[in-house]
Amino acid sequence: MKKTMIAGAAAIALAAPAYAGLEGELSLTYNSQFNYRGANGILSDAAGLLLNGADTDNTFDTALDLSYGLNDQVSLVAGANINTLTDTSVDHNRYRAGLRYTAECYTLELGYQYQELSNALISGLDTDEIYLNIGTKCPLTDGNLNLSIVHDIGLLDGTYAELSWNMAWDLCETAKVDVTVGVSYSFDYWDNIIGTGSDWNHAYITVGLPFQATDNLTVTPFVTYSEGFDALDASALVPGLAEDSEFIFGVRAAVQF
Repeated sequence: MKKTMIAGAAAIALAAPAYAGLEGELSLTYNSQFNYRGANGILSDAAGLLLNGADTDNTFDTALDLSYGLNDQVSLVAGANINTLTDTSVDHNRYRAGLRYTAECYTLELGYQYQELSNALISGLDTDEIYLNIGTKCPLTDGNLNLSIVHDIGLLDGTYAELSWNMAWDLCETAKVDVTVGVSYSFDYWDNIIGTGSDWNHAYITVGLPFQATDNLTVTPFVTYSEGFDALDASALVPGLAEDSEFIFGVRAAVQF
């Protein structure tokens, strides 16, 4: 299934110029540690307990993001992520589809995402969610502000909200410094799993160095510092199991079409 999707993504990327209005990006990302919505170190500890000492280091994420413009303001969007946690043989795959509205000073995207988490020993953890992304320019810094609100309508039955700011500075014609800072809050998002209720989730900063290798290919080494808060503290359920501070580093190669 994964090989079929990756091959299909590559075919779409090669064929895209023939379809007016279709734009997208195909990327491959290496992460030193699996990191999703602030959960990274705690997942490694949990995997060690559940999967005979396995960890969640050295993950690879293949992603395809597509948009098709219906007019100057409205676009159909879709995407797929195939994320392999190599040591655990766990796959965390995500598929989404939605509608994007672009105005002069803001962007709205509303859609649906299906999440699939499984391996030979784990099943029944798939879930569905509705998401809303609101993006605009920061009036003070001219950076990009984004508010993401996700409501899980399946397994987790909670809401996750994240506010982030992003800005890039040119180093030369082909390289930049790209900084993203974010903070998130959990409205009972993890409650069905670790029973922590509503609380602050995590904060993070990511610093990347995008390098424009060709007109369409960008290679970005990056490092992320993530600090977990009380919503990711599962010590009440499993003593000593909590999300602490983590450094995650990696590299991302992306082809735009």
